[in-house]
Amino acid sequence: MKNQSLLLLALVALISWSCGTSSTYLEVLQPSQIVLPDDIKVVALIDRSKPEKGFANFLEGMVSGEDFGQDREGRRLAMQNLTTTLTRTPTLQVKGTGLEYNGLKNGKQMLPPMNWNEVQSICSKYGADAMIALESFDSSSDISYSQSSYKSKQKDGTEVIKYTHTARRNVRVYMGWRVYDAKKRVVVDENTVSQYDEDSATGDTQDKARTNLRSQLTAVRDLAAKAGDAYGKRIAPVWVNVSRTYYTTAKGADKNAMEEAHRLTQANKWEDAAKIWHDLLSSARDPKTKGKAAHNLALAMERNGNLKEAEDWAGKAYTQYGNKTSQSYVYVIQQRISDQERLDYQLKKVKP
Repeated sequence: MKNQSLLLLALVALISWSCGTSSTYLEVLQPSQIVLPDDIKVVALIDRSKPEKGFANFLEGMVSGEDFGQDREGRRLAMQNLTTTLTRTPTLQVKGTGLEYNGLKNGKQMLPPMNWNEVQSICSKYGADAMIALESFDSSSDISYSQSSYKSKQKDGTEVIKYTHTARRNVRVYMGWRVYDAKKRVVVDENTVSQYDEDSATGDTQDKARTNLRSQLTAVRDLAAKAGDAYGKRIAPVWVNVSRTYYTTAKGADKNAMEEAHRLTQANKWEDAAKIWHDLLSSARDPKTKGKAAHNLALAMERNGNLKEAEDWAGKAYTQYGNKTSQSYVYVIQQRISDQERLDYQLKKVKP
């Protein structure tokens, strides 16, 4: 797997080099979907979705084809990724409690909200203003099969019909969350979510095709982890890494200048690189180079947080210099400007 990852990175680098582009990452504070009350600054996490023990639940798992411990692992990964995501927000401090409570037998449904005296007791113990609870968790899957035929020649020249079997597994994870405001005794968010994924694999037989599928346990773990991350982003602004592409080469007399600017970016000297791109707007002989330089200037402005200037440069790269790639970049910057307006409002809500 490690060798495959290195090969993929090398392939991406080769494609970027051949296209005369490179990629860089920006750390961006992404606004949340909802705004929690101002006085919630510390949250305690609990798991209230633990299934009851008993033969009935064991039998249900056998009938549904669940891997041993897959829901337990899914719950753990959902809580773990929620915690990890919330460590990347400037608005909340997270307190893990390790507390587990039994949920309903039907993991797709939530119990009524927890008793407020108990909520306040937990929050008081962990110094929290609110409590986030995983209220329900369930996973399910189904497998379907298909086959196709093809002709194959034997060594003696005769043709035989062979079959390729395809197995497709649909995996679903269901989760419910609540945020309890301990002081106001109000559930400030209640959210149910389902994550879905499909795997497919082939083999000479139906059994081999099924064996070649990613394990059901792995699929549930991956979906649960994504759901935990998604809920963290729902309730709090979170720092995320975003990728941006910029130009590194040009033709003719402009080649050396563009390559020098690229080396400066690799040394994290973006302001010096921006000076070269500015010069190329007047000195470049190839109109395409001017479009590349304007596009790169938009990225330099975005890196500095000057989003309106970034939008202007990306717009010029497209409208004045005909760089088609910059059209989509304009939309990206416009979305960032909209997000920033929401973020400014959210951060003002939590500033002392």
